[in-house]
Amino acid sequence: MRPLRGLVALLCVAPLGGARVRFCCKTELGANALGDPACGRQDLVFVGQRFGPRPWSPAQVAELAVSAGTNVLFLVPLRLLAARGRVADACSCAGLVVASTAYHWCDVRGTTLLGMTGGNWHRLDNIFAFVSFAALVPLLMGDAGAPGGPTRDEVDFVRWATLFVGLFFQELNPWNVLCAAAPVAFAFACYAAWRRRRPPARDGRFATREYRGAVALAAAGGACFALGLDDARESAALFHGAWHVCNAGAASLFVVALAPRGKPGGGA
Repeated sequence: MRPLRGLVALLCVAPLGGARVRFCCKTELGANALGDPACGRQDLVFVGQRFGPRPWSPAQVAELAVSAGTNVLFLVPLRLLAARGRVADACSCAGLVVASTAYHWCDVRGTTLLGMTGGNWHRLDNIFAFVSFAALVPLLMGDAGAPGGPTRDEVDFVRWATLFVGLFFQELNPWNVLCAAAPVAFAFACYAAWRRRRPPARDGRFATREYRGAVALAAAGGACFALGLDDARESAALFHGAWHVCNAGAASLFVVALAPRGKPGGGA
């Protein structure tokens, strides 16, 4: 416990030891189609916020409503996860709601929140997003320790290894979509490798209407996400909001289908 207390003390004191810097944000530096490598580099920083908050406008209010306001829908899967005792998944979902809302607020308003720009919050948003996506893998595997299910070590490996891979790619370039997708692809590659070592699944969870609906919403959400990547498109914010709506619906249905109430939250 002594090393842990020392680490906590160091983290508390560190912000007082030097000048505050804030990382660049796409609202201040341009980006190419794959994301400006310079904007993704942590060693390129500036001190302070270059621009003041943008003046309010009806368009800005509408963009906040569809990009930040739609995050309230994630409270539904958050409640479902908490009710099933899946603590880790519930925490990642809560972090996603906070980081995504803060990111869109700072990005649309051109301001900071808790001393962090939209660029800072965007990194956190990406981290909680891929951790939340990776949380689907333990759900697909089933309850840890149950017959035919994963071991606790296998569940922990998927969670922690995905986080480590994702953090690496976030530092490499958070504005590159491929860097955001890499940890999710890694998590599902782990699931595919795990599935190959198991007998063919005869699990009724995958034959339910809820599961099929979740897959359909996830596919629709992916299409909305792709359409919302083009900032030059006037409807980009609308498509991004639709991505939030589809993801919240898919997450809720996945939880209902794969972790029925009354079962232990072994994958939490």
